[in-house]
Amino acid sequence: MSALDAVEWEACLLEPVDNPPAERAVRKALGMVPPAMRYFLDSAWWADAAVALGITHAPIFHVPPGLADLVTLVVSQESACRYCFSLTRGMLGVLGFSEARIRRIEEDLAGGELGDGEREALRFARQVARSTPMVTAADAAPLRQAGWNDAAVRELAALAAVNVFYNRAATLPALPYEDAERMFGRPLFRVLGPLLRPFIRTRRARNAPPLSAAERRGPFAAFVNALDGLPLAPRLRTAIDACLRGSALGPRTTALVFAVVARGIGCPLSEAEAIAMLRADGVPAEEIDAALAHLAAPWIGDRERAAAALARDSIWPQPAALQRHARTVRPLFTRQEFVDLIGAAALANTVCRLAVAVDLARSGH
Repeated sequence: MSALDAVEWEACLLEPVDNPPAERAVRKALGMVPPAMRYFLDSAWWADAAVALGITHAPIFHVPPGLADLVTLVVSQESACRYCFSLTRGMLGVLGFSEARIRRIEEDLAGGELGDGEREALRFARQVARSTPMVTAADAAPLRQAGWNDAAVRELAALAAVNVFYNRAATLPALPYEDAERMFGRPLFRVLGPLLRPFIRTRRARNAPPLSAAERRGPFAAFVNALDGLPLAPRLRTAIDACLRGSALGPRTTALVFAVVARGIGCPLSEAEAIAMLRADGVPAEEIDAALAHLAAPWIGDRERAAAALARDSIWPQPAALQRHARTVRPLFTRQEFVDLIGAAALANTVCRLAVAVDLARSGH
């Protein structure tokens, strides 16, 4: 039995999408179409963001690839995401991890298999994923004592936060984790494992150029700029811009989703950014605070209230309860709007958890 077998999980709320042009674009970028992505291919922005933030193909510079794979495992476990957890366990098996070793890591009993620095890294990644309370630069002190440099800590925070994006995107619509278990349970995957490893192993970047002047500007710039010098920095810019430009929810509801997640998780920096977007869309400043506190204001209709409530529940999800909530919300939106609501909530959770990287950058780390 794996660590999440007891987690209750509802039936999937979505069907895969048949969209050949979108599939071709994803396949051109990644060399394949990940099974989960087929559920979101009717969104105008989701594929661009997911390609940019892709866990296994977005290069990393400081964190060893093998440790990045374990970050994916422990963050999925912390998020109680059965889909991502099953997928990651399967990938680790292909990468040569034995079942016994995976279970020891799940149970935090890796002992002599991991060094002090790796154990601290996984604890930090869990902390970023949990974010209750919000993680600050001070929480990285054990990592520095274990030999991690500042840029590596920020990359580790970014990896944990990006994994949260996929965890929420899979949990909200209850993607079928059984498919991942069946796929990796096939003998073919074990036999062909050595040949598949280069395609599923997290990749190391040869260099990490700084952000351009254009990439340093835009909504949530502080979060992007805190990752400057890391390969994930321009990719986060791409994902945020794609969401804000392409969401079928429209600017006001998308900004409301970001603001509600920011208020709920306790990230004043991202809340201020989202409030600025609401004001730019014409929302009276004096009505915003009460709206975020009570999800009630003259400008909030039933759909906006439902979107905001679901986004708030996505911060620290109880999967089955969140999925039942999502099922009640689903009829209020078109399929494309519902998919974009899932994506916006997932991305908002990622951005807010990157506040630790901002704190590290501002504190001189």
